[in-house]
Amino acid sequence: MIIRRMIFEDYEQVETLFKKLHTIHVNADPDLYKPLDCIHKKRDFKKLVNSKNKILLCAEENGRIIGISDTKFCTSGMTEIKMAFMDALYVEDDFRGKGIGKKLFYETEKIAKENGAKRLDLTVWEFNKDAISFYKSLGMQPQRYTFEKDL
Repeated sequence: MIIRRMIFEDYEQVETLFKKLHTIHVNADPDLYKPLDCIHKKRDFKKLVNSKNKILLCAEENGRIIGISDTKFCTSGMTEIKMAFMDALYVEDDFRGKGIGKKLFYETEKIAKENGAKRLDLTVWEFNKDAISFYKSLGMQPQRYTFEKDL
């Protein structure tokens, strides 16, 4: 298994994984997420993999992409420090518990540091208890809480 940067030719496989990740959110919170036929259009994906503002990684085993991560560079609102924000991290169900998510996370962290990021942030939904435990095991700490109330 290798961790590498995504390339345009990965489109079909990674789009499938992005859809699976999106479906988890649709099923857990259909008021906020709706099913989508396409997460990234091919032409948009081409721009993303060539962007210097993104860290797009995949885990590949025997030609099959089994995990993905999507991180962007940004700045904090008040202090203007460079930071990285992880928008997505997903590993195929059959491959979970084998350290693949950790490898994707640590490689993202390494690249972010090399590019001058001072912190790595992400958002995880309350329903996703496994992800919360996973991120805490990697040394991440809760930063804030977002509350909601149906009216």
